[in-house]
Amino acid sequence: MRDTSTAERLLEELAKGCPSPPPDDQVQLTYRPVAVDDQAGWSCPGAITAWWTNLDGAILCRLRLSGVPRPRWVVYDPDRIALLVQDGT
Repeated sequence: MRDTSTAERLLEELAKGCPSPPPDDQVQLTYRPVAVDDQAGWSCPGAITAWWTNLDGAILCRLRLSGVPRPRWVVYDPDRIALLVQDGT
């Protein structure tokens, strides 16, 4: 990723059209490292810090990108948000 403002724009783009954030007591907390494709040939490192599935079946994740001060809820798109393999057994 080129710079923080690029990461901020990417996160804002992914958050567009996302349903309202879920109630805190309904989210599944997690920590999953990810690489997010900006569709311009760059990848931005980040982490998913929570999951939630709404009543319509849409899977949302709270996404934090490196260098961006606050996470945003986005609709999980496996074509753009790649879960990275974690060490362990």
